Amino acid sequence: MKKSIFLFVLAYLLTMNVSAQSEEKQSKFRIETDILWPFVAQASRTHFTIKLWQKGNLRGDIYAGINIDFPRDRETEGRFADYSLASGYRQYFWRGLHLEFSQTTGLGVLQNHVSTGKTYHSFDWLVSGYIGYKFEFAKKKLYVLPQFGLAGVLYKSNPWPIFEDNTLTKEVGESPFILGTLRFGYNF
Repeated sequence: MKKSIFLFVLAYLLTMNVSAQSEEKQSKFRIETDILWPFVAQASRTHFTIKLWQKGNLRGDIYAGINIDFPRDRETEGRFADYSLASGYRQYFWRGLHLEFSQTTGLGVLQNHVSTGKTYHSFDWLVSGYIGYKFEFAKKKLYVLPQFGLAGVLYKSNPWPIFEDNTLTKEVGESPFILGTLRFGYNF
């Protein structure tokens, strides 16, 4: 906890120093939420983003937020939900073109497993990488951020069996998956 507070204060101080030298007078604070996931993936993610540094078109942002996968049935697992904290770094290269690294850590819950009938509570760690482009409008106060990426679970404290298909004959476990986002943001 103390380390997290120290890192946040350090990032804030670095942001203050670098922003004072920046050529642009745009706000360094943003809030963004995914407007695609609630409808497609039954999930929600909201971030508070801080511009860490900028030099011309190159810029780095950090963010922290909340990720919720609402309870839903998975054909080869059971009823899954996830409640986690998200953090990440976004590197801009040219205008809105960027790469992003993200991680979520939190509680994964699987109820009524399809083969065991058990409930599993697990501390999960998921990482993801995205490529995207930021489109700004309304005098750069609002923006839309479409992204495409790859994600994977690196750690589960209490893994459960995951099957290849609904025949439940071949266990495959966690595997990387492709995902997309469409975030809507506001510059303070």
